[in-house]
Amino acid sequence: MKTLSLLAVVAALWSPAVHAAPRPSVVIIVADDLGYADLAFLPQAPPDVRAMGTPGLDRLAARGVYFSDAYATAPICSPSRCGLITGRYQQRWGNYWFGDGGLPKGETTLAQRLRALGYATKKVGKTHLNGGPAEHPLDHGFDEFLGFRHHTWDYLRLTHADREAYEQRAAGRPLGILNVGPLERGRGEPAEFPDGFTTDVFSDEAVEFIARERGEQPFYLQLEYNAVHAPTYIASPKYAARVGFTQPAWDRDAPRWRFPYWDPNEVGWEKWHRRWGHLDAIDTLGRKRYLSQLMALDAGVGRVLDTLEARGVLDDTIVVLLSDNGGEGNNYSINAPLSGTKYMFGEGGIRVPMIVTGPGFPAGDTCGALVSAMDLVPTVLEVLGEPAAAELDGGSLVGVVQTPTASAGHDELCWSNGRQTGVIRRGKWKLAMNAGWNHSTFTLVDGFAQRGEPYAYPDGDVLFDLESDIGETRNLADDHPQVVAELKAAYQQWRASMSNPRTPSGKLRGKSGG
Repeated sequence: MKTLSLLAVVAALWSPAVHAAPRPSVVIIVADDLGYADLAFLPQAPPDVRAMGTPGLDRLAARGVYFSDAYATAPICSPSRCGLITGRYQQRWGNYWFGDGGLPKGETTLAQRLRALGYATKKVGKTHLNGGPAEHPLDHGFDEFLGFRHHTWDYLRLTHADREAYEQRAAGRPLGILNVGPLERGRGEPAEFPDGFTTDVFSDEAVEFIARERGEQPFYLQLEYNAVHAPTYIASPKYAARVGFTQPAWDRDAPRWRFPYWDPNEVGWEKWHRRWGHLDAIDTLGRKRYLSQLMALDAGVGRVLDTLEARGVLDDTIVVLLSDNGGEGNNYSINAPLSGTKYMFGEGGIRVPMIVTGPGFPAGDTCGALVSAMDLVPTVLEVLGEPAAAELDGGSLVGVVQTPTASAGHDELCWSNGRQTGVIRRGKWKLAMNAGWNHSTFTLVDGFAQRGEPYAYPDGDVLFDLESDIGETRNLADDHPQVVAELKAAYQQWRASMSNPRTPSGKLRGKSGG
């Protein structure tokens, strides 16, 4: 009897449930179109951002590592978010550009991996994975969801009454991409917020999830703000006042809606969107509107950190912040000293601010290693003591920050739009192979944005030395033909291992370049 009791005690002492430390929780925060320069702690931060301050972002950076040479897997949101949450090149299943690929059921997300390990999982905010509204977070590893399943949503008008007011006033005329009305909770349940502002709504939802009592069960929160995505002119009156301008309140019963609110009786959607979304008109408050959106985002990050700290788990939680792609010119973001913006394969379109904190990441450090958003999945798995899945294209960042000579497994990174353009980065070299692809540009002049000349790499091969020319101003292709040849061969090998562009249903679009 004594022997049995002793064995029971020994078994209990060695039980994993008794001795295993609780797994760290994970919070990944994704900003939408955040400018590479628009964080106050950065040396390249513009004066207006420094004056306003970004205390939440600064606090997060002070707790971990800022990666100055981090890249999204695409210069637009839908493909890049797929690469981020799977740890794989989304081009493997034909997801290159808007409308390509979706997120196949066979691809495993970080949420699915963590839920299999016993994590409570929640998605808050934007879901835009190229399958359109058909792509649902509850089908990809999340227990809970609050947000929207489109490329953007209105910041302020979040009720059925708001949607009905537009439908009545439009009287059958197209509403374009105006996404006004309730958010979605769970699978299809409308969630109205009569006095809400999406950034604050998403922060509230995140804080409630973090603060929830669940014993020692770890959680995974994927918080994807729509801030600071256009239309930034739909600003919060509260944050507008803090940065020095007055945002007119929305009055759905007014006989005439005036800027910044579109009135279908005044002008058609396409003309309105061209004027204010694509800057045919000049909004002299554009940069201030952007700053008000940034302030709301920053406040949300601060609240997440406060709540983790109040629960006593801040030091043990992996917290990540990054942008889905580079800043977009028509939201008045600044990507200095990089060239280009969202939609472009210039550094300003694909290089993003990224901060990683948690166990194994030294506080207040900056890392210049070549890393990718794909690295976040294997990084989380390593911190949790889980083996890296063989199919992942990313590599763990833990060794990168602990050993200065280590890499994230990326001797090189590649990009393609699946059509005209391909890009490869290896060490200091960046080669772009282009065939007539360009995009509109927007330039800040005296604090407001103006439409510029279309941005494009010249047709043919363009080689940059990013160590000496981060702004990509000097084409060195003719000076280094051997480098061009080597990079082109490596890129072509990568491209051959990817799928051609596919529809969201998986059908091949046909043979493509890029």
